[in-house]
Amino acid sequence: MAIFPVRHRSDCGRSRQHDLRSAPVLRRGFTLVELLIVVAIIVTIIATLLPAFASVRRSSRVTADLANLRMLQAAHLGYATDFGGYLADARLPHGGVDQDIKESFVTTLKPYYDSAFALRSPIDNSPHWPTSMGGANVPLAGSADAFRVTSYGLNNFLSREFSPASAVDPLLATDRLSKVSSPGATVHMLLMAETGDYAGSDHVHVETWGGAQQAAIVATVQVSTAAAGGLERTGEARSNWSFLDGHAATLRFGSTYIDQSINRFDPSVSGLFDSRTGGTLGSP
Repeated sequence: MAIFPVRHRSDCGRSRQHDLRSAPVLRRGFTLVELLIVVAIIVTIIATLLPAFASVRRSSRVTADLANLRMLQAAHLGYATDFGGYLADARLPHGGVDQDIKESFVTTLKPYYDSAFALRSPIDNSPHWPTSMGGANVPLAGSADAFRVTSYGLNNFLSREFSPASAVDPLLATDRLSKVSSPGATVHMLLMAETGDYAGSDHVHVETWGGAQQAAIVATVQVSTAAAGGLERTGEARSNWSFLDGHAATLRFGSTYIDQSINRFDPSVSGLFDSRTGGTLGSP
């Protein structure tokens, strides 16, 4: 009769544990094809979201610029209150490097606002800002050491120095609040062109823009008409504009200027803009 050894229960447990430990563990990783598919999906998602992020970022900057313009308009009104209704003036030339800024609003309005960067728009990408203002330090055209000092300029119809009427008689300049019958319909400040002769100036010359056929093109030399979007050099270009009553708005160029008799710049006709266009061109 054969005698078999008796295995204790504890020995059986250790044997099973040893078998489990010695058994190979199967781990399944990603294949190269699967990794490429995941990467492609991520790239597609990012490519889809980037335009949306860019749009949100631009919209945020446009809104911040509107706040800047409102602050500068409030500063203008404060200045006018202290100086018998007279508006701050423009002085910085275009196409030149002589920047005698002591009589410009760049200087005279400083006591009325408290931000060092108030004169630089969040949507201004001009290369002509000095490094002290976070710019690329590229001098203005024709200059070795002159730089941009303001993103904003005045509607020259509201300037003493550059008003078209002052060339005939300085007393005819609409340089004070009492001479503007429709302040809420009259553009006061705007975004200056970022490059070219007007990049270092603080005012435009609206009287040179001409008729409807060429105005959107000519104005682009002086104004950053597409700073807020739209197609540049057309009536659909969009920018921010502030008005003499203190409000600011994002408007198409065609909602501010049609020709020399239908526009929001010349105080003698600005109040008639909506009625002359039927209100259809006055919308954003």
